[in-house]
Amino acid sequence: MIKRIALVAACLVGIAQPVRAQSLSVAVEAPFGLDPHFLFAGPNMAAARHIYDSLINRDPESRFVPGIVESWVAVAPQVWELRLRRGVTFHDGSPFTADDVAFSIARVPNVPGNPGPYTSNLRTIDRVEVVDPHTVRLHTNQPNPVLPGQLTNIFVVSKRAAEAASTSDFNSGRAAIGTGPFRLEQMRGQEGMTVLRNDAFWGDKAAYQRVDIRVIGNDASRLAALLSGDTDIIESVPPPDVERLQRDARLSVFRRNSDRIMYLLPNIRLDQFPLIVGADGQALPRNPLRDVRVRQALSIALDRQALVARALDGQGVATVQMVPEQFGGFDPSITVPAADPARARALLAEAGYPNGFGLTLGCSNNRYVNDARVCQAAGQMLTRAGFQVRVETQPWNVFSPRTLAQRNDLPLMLYGLSLSSSRDASYILSTAVHTRVPAQAFGQGNRGGFSDARLDGLIAGVIGNAGEGREAALRHVARESLDQVPFIPIYNQVVVVAARRGIEYTPRMDEQMVAYHARPAPR
Repeated sequence: MIKRIALVAACLVGIAQPVRAQSLSVAVEAPFGLDPHFLFAGPNMAAARHIYDSLINRDPESRFVPGIVESWVAVAPQVWELRLRRGVTFHDGSPFTADDVAFSIARVPNVPGNPGPYTSNLRTIDRVEVVDPHTVRLHTNQPNPVLPGQLTNIFVVSKRAAEAASTSDFNSGRAAIGTGPFRLEQMRGQEGMTVLRNDAFWGDKAAYQRVDIRVIGNDASRLAALLSGDTDIIESVPPPDVERLQRDARLSVFRRNSDRIMYLLPNIRLDQFPLIVGADGQALPRNPLRDVRVRQALSIALDRQALVARALDGQGVATVQMVPEQFGGFDPSITVPAADPARARALLAEAGYPNGFGLTLGCSNNRYVNDARVCQAAGQMLTRAGFQVRVETQPWNVFSPRTLAQRNDLPLMLYGLSLSSSRDASYILSTAVHTRVPAQAFGQGNRGGFSDARLDGLIAGVIGNAGEGREAALRHVARESLDQVPFIPIYNQVVVVAARRGIEYTPRMDEQMVAYHARPAPR
């Protein structure tokens, strides 16, 4: 009888395994929406890549690769021609054509109430010309060599399904119809979604027939779900646990340096801040962060190598540059200097603050890797250099709206930008350094109010530089900008994903968790 039970059990296991291989449970850190043109943020883009195709695709190393647009070429200095893949269909069976491309581009700047529009990617496009059902020409107001990269952030929706649709129609699933590797089965609001493999997908089919994407914001809870077998794969592995997980025979850990530069952003927009105070606890009569010497003092007070080692358990790359090593504008001659608290104190004295001053450092506590822990470590380093730092942390859904440009009331904040859309310094220069000009989609990430007309001119010039001197020009403008300390680069973030043994995953440099890159490990 025992042998019979064992035989039945073995058979059941044998039956269960293929079913298990057809499904995947993914735990992500942050909630997301399904309108691919609403709120330009990583969690939303990661969700979108399951259901929609971007105009031009990015591979895991953020190289620009063909997708529903098979080829792209600059047919004139200010004209890019896109050739569309034939035979592509949306999830509802309708054909994908150039009209869907034109509609999607036109929709991006017209989504009502969008707190983070995707319009910076379309800044230079003046006109979209539909040449025929499979050819589109984008006419720009200046040469734009990084337009193909910007198009990797523009997702294509069905004109037929989305023409009268609102963001809520996408989030309910009614309008969430794309050409991507998965189709939506169920959206569960802040809890996640379930998607099914799109067997009519134009490219290689996804390895899993069904993917359940769950939002588990707490690091410990997300890790516990993996260790208990409640989920198969998780993003944003807590750095202190990486080494332990690598020794666990039940699990596999996957790493890649990301494209995100993390930095401290001083706020120079306001003349006076209630959260910047003197020794008496009263607000200072003028904002000291407007003095470049004070911003330089903040930078040289930081021991970046120690911060990465202690606050990130080594899961980061210390830097003082705007872009990662692989990207255009990175200057190998610039190395990470040692911290110099004494020099920081001298600079504060030169600026008229020999006794330093108090300020609040604001951070999210669930958006970036170990963000709250990083801020505590940075605050301690700044305090040793003469600043009296109070660290304030908040959930991202509270922190982000509070720190939007023109609303930001924090003197200093931790922030980060993902740079894969250009693979060079042009994006961060135009987004975080250039004066905020909403009508031209400049300064969208400039939450500190920095403005320098001379730098604006240099940035405008390098953006349109498509010649051989582009790399040298990028390095020059980046150096000129960093001399003025519009923000303070600290480290390059690292992507760490963990999965149960038997699953392989290729992390994306853009940090987006996309189930298409997961597959059963070869036996």
